[in-house]
Amino acid sequence: MYRFQIGLIAAGVLLVSTVAIVFGVTSKLGAHATSEAEAQARRSAAVYQQMSRLEGLEFANVASKYASRDSMPKVFDAADETERRKAAFTQCETIQKMLEAESQRAAIVAVLDKTGKVVARDLNANAMYGEDLSGKEVVKEALAGKRSRDVWTLGGRTTRVAVAPIMGPSGPVGAVLLGYVLSHQEARKLSEMIGAEIGLFHQGKMQTSSFVTSEGKEDGNETQAMTAVLFSGDKLAEQALSKGQPTDVKHIELDGAKYAAVAAPSTGNLGDKTSGFAVLVPLAAGAGLASSVATSMWMLGIIGILLVAFAAGLTARRFVRPLDQIEVGVAEIINGNIDFTFKPVGPDFEGLSNGLNVMLARLLGRDDPDEDQVEEEEGTKWKAEQMVIEEGEGQPAGVDAQALAQESEAAYYPRLFNEYITALRNAGVRADGVSVQAFTAKLRLTEGGLKRKWKCRMVRFVMVASGENIVFRAVKIA
Repeated sequence: MYRFQIGLIAAGVLLVSTVAIVFGVTSKLGAHATSEAEAQARRSAAVYQQMSRLEGLEFANVASKYASRDSMPKVFDAADETERRKAAFTQCETIQKMLEAESQRAAIVAVLDKTGKVVARDLNANAMYGEDLSGKEVVKEALAGKRSRDVWTLGGRTTRVAVAPIMGPSGPVGAVLLGYVLSHQEARKLSEMIGAEIGLFHQGKMQTSSFVTSEGKEDGNETQAMTAVLFSGDKLAEQALSKGQPTDVKHIELDGAKYAAVAAPSTGNLGDKTSGFAVLVPLAAGAGLASSVATSMWMLGIIGILLVAFAAGLTARRFVRPLDQIEVGVAEIINGNIDFTFKPVGPDFEGLSNGLNVMLARLLGRDDPDEDQVEEEEGTKWKAEQMVIEEGEGQPAGVDAQALAQESEAAYYPRLFNEYITALRNAGVRADGVSVQAFTAKLRLTEGGLKRKWKCRMVRFVMVASGENIVFRAVKIA
């Protein structure tokens, strides 16, 4: 079992390394992704402010283009109010058709007189007739000869308006008003251009956003949820409007989804200071990337661990198990089985097995093993296991232990060998293959084991023969 520790340690190191790398890499990826989302939110806010400023100038120029048409001053040349209103209505309808031809149909087209009152508007000449808009900053600018834009609430809807002067021979004689409602479709287009979700707010509440439902319609729940986020808590909308610049990036949550958000005031409006926008960049993209990378790394780590385990198994099968079998054979010889033969245990240890067999044969005085020798021939040879040894208590009756102890090994082992050969012949037992070396090795191995068992100075043997029963009895010598 201990031989498998290297493989287990390698697998453990690989597992720990995988865990460390996964958490290290994913944490860095997550931090980087979060930083990228925050940077994207700041960029998107800056891009939209630039777009809004340019769009405002273009919008004012469009209003000025239609106000400068030759037919516009003639509206106020009409003899009476009825004719003037009819001419103004005709011009409003004409401008609207021209806008439609450019796919820019307006929510409102109106003509104002030089006092700032509505003369007529498109669709319904009587709608808004006489309504005084002179209090609006953008109307004052237009009647002073300057085109400009602003954000109003018309008919309960937030509307971007542009007003341009209608110039007569002696100065402004009226003005043209164009208006576009802030719609969800426009928010979607803005979202695609700036690369972030966007929400537009005005007068303390959200007007629209780029969030869509599964049916492709505006997600009103998300739009309203943005109201709570922007106008409570950190009050991002209030911060942006009060400072007149984008806020720092904040992490917000809408319906369980996390975003990096920046709120900023709308630019280019003449009088309105309550309009702004918020851009939101989802943080889930970074988390998804980190999760995907973590999954890939976990899979690689698991594959690596499995490969280590597989390699450890192959190593055990090819190297460890053959070594165990050789170790078992060595233990057999140590325990007195000098007839043990090491079998081939694999291509890597075949030479070792053969070498051990040759070494054992030469130590025991046997012929070198022949790999082609048939096993039937081995059955006719004497084997050390035929020697019967009785341990007993180490004190057989009638034996002079001291006399045995005093006998030298040079005389002791040959004497016992000769007695054994004589006994075998007297019993009619074949002694083919028996040698002094094998006989002595068998006794020495057994003596060593008994000395350790009995914790004595010496162990000797006496042979007792009775017919075919030949027994060696152990004598303990303290």
